[in-house]
Amino acid sequence: GDGVLTQDEFLGALRAGGACPNREELEEAFRKSAEAPDLRTYKAALRTLLRRRPTVDSLKEGFRGLALDIKGQGMVMDAELLKYLSTSYGDALTAEEVEALMQLAEPDEDGEVDVSRLAERLMPV
Repeated sequence: GDGVLTQDEFLGALRAGGACPNREELEEAFRKSAEAPDLRTYKAALRTLLRRRPTVDSLKEGFRGLALDIKGQGMVMDAELLKYLSTSYGDALTAEEVEALMQLAEPDEDGEVDVSRLAERLMPV
């Protein structure tokens, strides 16, 4: 190739490196490159994004207001609420991404998602 990345290639490379930037973070990193991102820009953006990456505990904390502790079994949330939130707020997920999220979430027979298990699956160590 030409040694530079398109915005889509840049996003793919950042995700492959373990970062999951939102649209704003991606556009900011892309703007910081004079033209199109090169290896130096990629490495700098990846370092910054990995420092900002949430932890399992911070993700669980983020779900706290949306989850319930039913019968002392741990925090759970409704799978349909999770789908709604992930497609209606912030960087909305595509149908394919929601399907992948639901596979990770593994709702139980009552349609409830174990928040701790989901957070651990979303943020592997």
